[in-house]
Amino acid sequence: MLKPLWKLIDWIMGNRKLLVVFLLINIAGSIFGLYYYWEQLMLTPWYLWLAVPDCPLYTFFMIFALLLILLTKPSDTLNAITAVGLSMYGAWTTIVLLYFGEIYFNPANALMSAGLWTSHFCMGLEGFLLLPYLTRVKPISWAVTAIWFTVLDTVDYFYHFAYNGVAMRTHPLALLEYYATTHHVAVLLQNIDSLMYLTFGLSIIFFIVMIVMARAYANSSPKKVIEEKIRN
Repeated sequence: MLKPLWKLIDWIMGNRKLLVVFLLINIAGSIFGLYYYWEQLMLTPWYLWLAVPDCPLYTFFMIFALLLILLTKPSDTLNAITAVGLSMYGAWTTIVLLYFGEIYFNPANALMSAGLWTSHFCMGLEGFLLLPYLTRVKPISWAVTAIWFTVLDTVDYFYHFAYNGVAMRTHPLALLEYYATTHHVAVLLQNIDSLMYLTFGLSIIFFIVMIVMARAYANSSPKKVIEEKIRN
């Protein structure tokens, strides 16, 4: 049933030219993501910057994951964190854009939001391209991945800092939360708070999904085939 998917992944990951295309796409996505989060970064203490640009952080990681793959020196830990992060935040963003559809898909924002929804849907799928490089990931790398997401998710929702006398956080909707707080929009604040459960839930789900899918892939398509194609 999954063989067509494995063949597609094998074809993409075994083609050096396609990997370069994906590399360039992720560079562009990371630059745009940095621009998108720039205002929030400027409001956030520098020591919390790593926790702010969630989606562009993992497209940035994908740049280095692909570079190491092209050099046939892949990093198990980097690949595991990147695969989970791309798929998790790709799914998170598509859900959140629809959940706050009255804000993101109003006439003024609809075109931008449609582009963001499409690009993040593709970002979520991109994480699965790393499956050939997750088949031999050791438990220690999966443990580091679990700790990574636990720490960043906890910082996003449980660590506060003050800006203009208002408590702020580092999650992706922090600026919207700031607006809701200063304008006393209680319903919006409650909806934003509820996303904490979505974030932790998706982190757990995609962590498990990547492990299960990597094992399924390993049973049908050995990574050595991909590595030989890339060398050639």
